[in-house]
Amino acid sequence: VNVLLGIFKFLWYTFVIIKLINCKMLFGGIYLKILFKNETKYNKEIYENFLNFHNKKFHFKYTLYTAAIIMLLIFCLSLQVKYHNYTLAILFGIFLSAFFLWRFLHPFSIAQKELKSKKIENKKTFYFIFYEDKFKIRDNENYNIMPYFKLYKIFETENFFYLYIDKTHSFVLNKHGFLIGNSNDFSTFIKKKCKLKYHKEQYSW
Repeated sequence: VNVLLGIFKFLWYTFVIIKLINCKMLFGGIYLKILFKNETKYNKEIYENFLNFHNKKFHFKYTLYTAAIIMLLIFCLSLQVKYHNYTLAILFGIFLSAFFLWRFLHPFSIAQKELKSKKIENKKTFYFIFYEDKFKIRDNENYNIMPYFKLYKIFETENFFYLYIDKTHSFVLNKHGFLIGNSNDFSTFIKKKCKLKYHKEQYSW
């Protein structure tokens, strides 16, 4: 009887431990249930998809802002030339040239730098674990925890979720990479968490 009782206890404790590992995680002594878990391998193709989406989504605003600043600088430059303030005219000319180069070359240099980063070249795998009030991002070396209210914007496309943390940086989640939950349920979940920040892009089936 004692042997059977010991076996039963062992099996019960094993079952409890497995359930905790699969469904929960310890945060400050409190177990939180995992609602969704996603595995996404970052590679060149995924990053290029993100760049194409980002440029398509924000290119007009970026171009409009750039054009407005350039026109303002040209106006100031011409005004200084008109009134023979050549020193200021030269300064405005230098600033105009520097701004023009920065606005058009800086995004290109950032994209090239990112494409050569270790996470892209090594096809690094990221895991996104979602709880009720926060989510965790981890790889084989590091992890970060972020509450949902800190997200800048969320976009859903045909194959990806883009969780922006600011105007230019985003986490990329492959819709086919859910290990716990699925993309449809996650879409409903993240929309409730970030109602005013969530946007679903139209795509053909």
